[in-house]
Amino acid sequence: MLRKPILDDPNNPLVSVFVYNYNGEYLRQCFDKILNQDILSNIEVIFIDNASTDGYWDIALEYARKYEGIITIKRDNRSGGKDNLRHCIRMSKGKYYVMLTGDDAFSPEYVKQCVIDMEHNPLASFVMVRRRVENTPSRPNIKDKPLVSVLIHNYNYGRYLRQCFDSVFSQTYDNVEVVFSDNASSDESWDIAAEYVRRYPSRMIAIRNRKNFGPGPNLENCYANINGKYFCVLCSDDAFMPDFIQKCVHALEANPEAGFAMTHRAIIDEHGALAEEPPFYNQSCIIPGPEQAAVYMMAAVNPSISQIMYIQTKIHGKLPVENILSRWYAQRLLDFNLCCEHPMVYLNDPLLLHRVHSQSDSSQISGNLLEIFGQYILPHQFAEISLRGGDMTKVRERLPKALEKVGRLCLRYCARALSSDDETCALRYFHMAAAIMPEIADDPTFKKIREYWVADDSEKPIIVASLQSTDNLTTRTISYDPPPGSVRIQWNA
Repeated sequence: MLRKPILDDPNNPLVSVFVYNYNGEYLRQCFDKILNQDILSNIEVIFIDNASTDGYWDIALEYARKYEGIITIKRDNRSGGKDNLRHCIRMSKGKYYVMLTGDDAFSPEYVKQCVIDMEHNPLASFVMVRRRVENTPSRPNIKDKPLVSVLIHNYNYGRYLRQCFDSVFSQTYDNVEVVFSDNASSDESWDIAAEYVRRYPSRMIAIRNRKNFGPGPNLENCYANINGKYFCVLCSDDAFMPDFIQKCVHALEANPEAGFAMTHRAIIDEHGALAEEPPFYNQSCIIPGPEQAAVYMMAAVNPSISQIMYIQTKIHGKLPVENILSRWYAQRLLDFNLCCEHPMVYLNDPLLLHRVHSQSDSSQISGNLLEIFGQYILPHQFAEISLRGGDMTKVRERLPKALEKVGRLCLRYCARALSSDDETCALRYFHMAAAIMPEIADDPTFKKIREYWVADDSEKPIIVASLQSTDNLTTRTISYDPPPGSVRIQWNA
């Protein structure tokens, strides 16, 4: 009897069945043969649709709903499918795989025998082949008007997804594709995505994992399908302003030496209410890479990864290996690595709507202290990366001050937690500040917070109000001059 796939069953290895470039006339028959058999019990199906217009994508959606947790589906936004095998291999989890194309028939008896023989004889060769590492193909670009790929990875953010999609498809720059990957959401996310695929079939690549494989593999689905010269990673709870892409493309086309473009943001809450904050830099400019890298030692600069547009060819080899640090800070590591070799373009227009809400990743890691642990580890890692070459002396020299800044950052997070009536989290950050920077005990803000813990209930709100009114404590209230060597840019996109 068919069951949900099991990755590590030593007595019954997982088999991935690839269905791509398939004759849609026989698609139901193919799915039924794979899914309604009791000979192979540990299988997954990877299906890729090549921008079909004859209803076969709807058949795939039907079977994916019926056999939840077994079928991963992807719809491309163009026909051809020359890279489909590579994409199937990358998305699959099986020890072995079998390919079905054209009008190939699935024979579970034959596959079962192949698995038995290959388990006993690793050198055996059959129609089935062992998983292998794929080669990255060349990426096509569109002449004169570069294609921009917008990568949207999602899990259970259906309540924000329409605004996210609409913000991309209403851009003033029209040569845009969306690469969307859903991590088996349990809300309406996939139904919404399918709706937009029907509306924009040539502009969307949509993937749904058969189960939640975690944020890393979900984002990797997006990276593996970039077709554009430029790309952005748009969080599915954020939204672009209408001219985000146009202005970023214009800036990067005018400054081809740059590694990426970063914009300012505006903030929205879970209800869409808008709030503004000062831009990090007080002008749009081109910033020398080593100078910006030195700034990264002291500040994140961009609170949202959605604020950046990258150049696809310049990220090769720069993405960090997945670990607990990269789970939360992969983009910051990427940005630092790029600044080691390239300048950065900064646009101080608020071109992104960044949603801040209690269920966001940043809110989750703030509550469990992972945010400050990451902030403590990152300067050490940046200093280590800076040893690889280039004029990165300022990065290494700033390490002591960077760690001092982390101690003071603990006070900011402590004050924010007190403002949210979360005394437990606030107390953790209070003690963490002293652990990272013992001399902070003489800081006036530290002393004020220390008074909070011995104050009576009538005095505590007064202390919190005093903290909230302290300049640049709970929120950043100023903009900074760009680093030395920066060049101001003024243009009309």
